[in-house]
Amino acid sequence: MINALFLLLFYFFIDRQRLFFMLLVFFISFDIVGLVDEFGKFFNLWCYPHQMLPFTDRFNTVDFAIIPVSIALVYQFFSKWKFFFIAHIITSAVIAFIGIPIFKALYLYKLLNWSMFYSFLTVFIMGIVVKIISDWMAGKKRGYRVS
Repeated sequence: MINALFLLLFYFFIDRQRLFFMLLVFFISFDIVGLVDEFGKFFNLWCYPHQMLPFTDRFNTVDFAIIPVSIALVYQFFSKWKFFFIAHIITSAVIAFIGIPIFKALYLYKLLNWSMFYSFLTVFIMGIVVKIISDWMAGKKRGYRVS
């Protein structure tokens, strides 16, 4: 349900002029979040008592939409580093200090050897990595433009 809400937000707020690039930013975010999540599950830092899809543990609520959509929309609306940095700190804090307690209360997420502060740092670093990669790719695209 919450995945659908975030995907609808992404659909309604995505910049149609930069549709393919913003989808690329989303998928970069999706891949990085998924990779970090696999790392965390492997080292028993956190777990998901209930899966979104019962036949796989690869997709869960946090990885599938919330964090990737949040990072992509912050990237879209705040392209300058200073503003991105501030907006992403706020977004990371909301995810870590409001979202995670909600998911814990709903028994969708369980912290084992991890803390909400570590989650804040991890989400923040993931967003910075996504911005670096996306800005680099945008620069490459401009560099290969044919006039």
